[in-house]
Amino acid sequence: MGLFDRAFISLRTCMKDLSDRHLLREIVHSGDLLPAWPQGGDRNLVLGSDVGIELGHPRDESLSFVLWSENSGDVKNGLVSLAGPDLGESGLKSLPFGKVVLLGGSGFNEENSCVRHRALESVRFDVDLNGYMLRAASVYQREWIRISREALRDGFSLAILGRALSEKFRQKDYIDAVEILFVTAGRQDVLSLKPVAAEVGRIAGAMGKMTEEMALDCEDCEYVDVCNEVAELKRMRDALRKQS
Repeated sequence: MGLFDRAFISLRTCMKDLSDRHLLREIVHSGDLLPAWPQGGDRNLVLGSDVGIELGHPRDESLSFVLWSENSGDVKNGLVSLAGPDLGESGLKSLPFGKVVLLGGSGFNEENSCVRHRALESVRFDVDLNGYMLRAASVYQREWIRISREALRDGFSLAILGRALSEKFRQKDYIDAVEILFVTAGRQDVLSLKPVAAEVGRIAGAMGKMTEEMALDCEDCEYVDVCNEVAELKRMRDALRKQS
């Protein structure tokens, strides 16, 4: 099994539940043409007085994470799905926000998986779109996004954001497929993804502790349970022990 295989299965179960409740729809298909959106450059700052809508405000629920599979068939390449209203449909100034990026790639191993995961988590900060601002998230696995009134009026949508994110992820030479899920339906619908996010976060935490802190003493480690359950983490731990 791969690092995130169980999380993939759990996520697909969550998505099926959203679909069964008629909340989930596909807003971008592979090959769909979308209007070009200008880059922000030095106009990426969206002040409070300029906000058209906010996603994942601290008073609302927010959840964001990335997971990958080395079986690209697990990922519906080019698909962006949305559970809930798009930005111009809600009529609200603020929405809860869930974002999950599913990636298909190759060449992941014991030596590079942690570094790659951190690089993939950082891709969100590379998106440069006029009227779009990702505020610094002080809490891991959260995002707080502002969209300007002008951008909202001109038709900025989650389809445009999803396509921009997909293009950034595909710039990584080890990524072959990108699928994105957005959730804006409600606080509880975002929270339904939390068990999957927690598992992904624990795996990432275990990788970081092993590779950056070189902490291989399992008896006192808070990640011993997840390492014992995920075969790829065991192999990573064993490989690092041989090197030490």
